[in-house]
Amino acid sequence: MTHFSTILRDISETKRTEATLRESEQRLLRFLDALPVGVFVVEPDGRPFYANRSAMELLGRGIIPDATADQLADVYRAFVAGTDQLYPAERMPLVRALRGEASSVDDMEVERPDGRVLVEVHGAPIYDAEGRIAYGMVSFTDITVRRRAEEAIRERALQQQVIEAQQAALRELSTPLMPIAEGVVVMPIIGSIDNRRAQQIMETLLEGIAAYSADIAILDITGVRVVDTQVAGALVRAAQAARMLGARVVLSGISAEIAQTLVHIGAEMRDMVALRSLQQGIAYALEQRRSLSSLIATSSP
Repeated sequence: MTHFSTILRDISETKRTEATLRESEQRLLRFLDALPVGVFVVEPDGRPFYANRSAMELLGRGIIPDATADQLADVYRAFVAGTDQLYPAERMPLVRALRGEASSVDDMEVERPDGRVLVEVHGAPIYDAEGRIAYGMVSFTDITVRRRAEEAIRERALQQQVIEAQQAALRELSTPLMPIAEGVVVMPIIGSIDNRRAQQIMETLLEGIAAYSADIAILDITGVRVVDTQVAGALVRAAQAARMLGARVVLSGISAEIAQTLVHIGAEMRDMVALRSLQQGIAYALEQRRSLSSLIATSSP
């Protein structure tokens, strides 16, 4: 050996770059593991590449290395929500991501050892520098509690609609208004009268007078349990409002006790005709209509 040659190359910068990359990758993996959302990444052939901690917890099992895209539903026990049907591969966001399609579903259930959970899944493709699909990625979240809460809200809303419909029907039944002759309507009032009921009686009466072009409205209070200042005031206001529409109110069903009460509380009855029974009220209204018709006929040329 007559000569010896040595080539020295400074690779400290390369090592520093590699160390920085490794640290960056480790930091990214820690970030992904800290997410409360499951992240699952597969290679172009469908084989698993990465799953974070939340993904493995939600799936109830670790990564199955030999699972292909077509086997994902069977291997990870993914079903169409509410059924025992395996989730169709062509609808799975992970499979669609490998076809270059971004998608979302919220009707997938994953079977775990402790039972099924409903998951919302979002999938998207990941491309390399040349624009080719390098990975398919999905993120998924357990929405079981949220869906139950939404269903409970919908059920409460439906129940409220039913209750309101029943209340409306009861209100209509409790304050019916019926035409009994041309220009004559009758409203039997049964039960107690509070402020809300009084307002309803007023509205129903005025709407009926306008709808039937009535000039006589009979309010029958035979079925009213108690007539006090509040009830009397409601009846007087109804009569006054009816007079503004050109109709007279006939108050029927006046018993001796109710008459004494009305006098005792000083109820103003000028806008009403008070009669003892509904039969008398109807007879009075029909007589008034006949008199009006005769007057109109006599005055006609």
